[in-house]
Amino acid sequence: MPRFYFNLASKDAAIPDDSGKELDTLNDAYEHARKLIHQILFHVGHDDAEAWKVIILNDEHDAQMVVPFSVSHAFRVNCIGQFER
Repeated sequence: MPRFYFNLASKDAAIPDDSGKELDTLNDAYEHARKLIHQILFHVGHDDAEAWKVIILNDEHDAQMVVPFSVSHAFRVNCIGQFER
């Protein structure tokens, strides 16, 4: 089973994933990244969330996909709520 790594990055900062997670497919890795984003937004909040993204890497640490925080349903709901005020 392949191992995927989920590095967090913004324009000014980076947080590497040193342990990774074994998942069957890149699609499973994408779904994991979305859940990770949702958990981060839930615990940390939405401030500066647009600047962040998850970079999914394979076993050889080659980038496979970039998932912006804006794909999170929680992020979109918060943005819509701000506009409605």
